[in-house]
This record gives sequence, structure tokens and C-alpha cells, in this order.
Amino acid sequence: MQGLLWSVFWMSAACGALMLLALLWSMAVPSRRLWPPPRGNAGWQYWLVWAFIILLIGGDITVAIVDGGSLELGAPYNAIGWTLIVLGNALAWWGVAVLGSRTTTGLAGPIVTTGPYRVSRNPQYLGDVMIAVGIVLASDSALAIWPSALAALCALAAPFAEEPWLRQQLGADYEVYLDRVPRFFGRS
Repeated sequence: MQGLLWSVFWMSAACGALMLLALLWSMAVPSRRLWPPPRGNAGWQYWLVWAFIILLIGGDITVAIVDGGSLELGAPYNAIGWTLIVLGNALAWWGVAVLGSRTTTGLAGPIVTTGPYRVSRNPQYLGDVMIAVGIVLASDSALAIWPSALAALCALAAPFAEEPWLRQQLGADYEVYLDRVPRFFGRS
């Protein structure tokens, strides 16, 4: 079982690192970006990025379950973790419901400024960060720290890769939105 656990850990961590590199590449070389996918779901970039995301998240959850209890934090931290997972999922899925599944997966769509997008340009990513932190605390897993940290870093980096593309796609309306609504939360 330990060999399988370490295999899943390394696969998840590698996918997280590769996803983070893909986002950094997309920021540095927007003309050859991987995210958002330049040809929609018809391009290899779309499928590559989603494979990284699925393997990162699936591996992180698997590691958290199998390695659960290794940090020995205790019940209060577990409760905080479960609260973050529930609230993070509620926020992320609210964002999906308002934005739509097509636009959520990185495909072009209209500007959305309602629901959670009234107060955050990236409520889904904010929810994802909450979930990543929650997984570590709820599972009490030392090994889950690394893939969860990579997942959180990817969620924090993604808007920086998306914003130039969104400016191009949505024009002046998006510029007004950028001035009015903060990237994550707080003041813009």
C-alpha cells in the first residue's frame, strides 16, 4: 500500500507542478499559451490542462484519505478543514452555476458580473484555495500538503494567465469590470 500511496503522491505533485508551469508559460508567452486553451476544446492544450487538473485533484484526495491522520492535528483542525471544504465547494459551484459549465472549462463566453462575480472576479478559484487548505486540515495528512499547496498555487496563478485573454475577448466591458471588482476579494 505504501508504494501505491507514494506513486499517487508523486503523480499528483508532478501534475500540479506541470500545471503551474503551464500557467506560468501562459503568462510569459501569451501568444503560445496553454491556458485558456487557444483553440477551445478542439486543441490539445484543453485536454492536457484538464488531464493535469483531474490527476492533481484526484491524487490529492486519494493521498489525503490514505495518509489521513499523519499530522496528528486533532479534531478542531479537522472541523475547520471540513468547514473550508464545504464553504469552498459552495462558492466554487455557485460560480460554476452562474458562469456556466462551458465558460468554466476555459471556453469563450460572455462577461458575467452577477452572483459571486459581483464581489470577486474569481470566486471559483477562491473556493478552490479554500478546498485545498481544507483537504489538508480535514484529512490531517502530511503528504497532502504538497499536492494541496500546488493546487492552491495553480488557483491563485490562473487568473493572471486568463486576464490578458479576457481583455482581448471581452473588451471595454471587461476593463470596467476590472476596475470595479477585485481579483479575489477585498477592494479593487
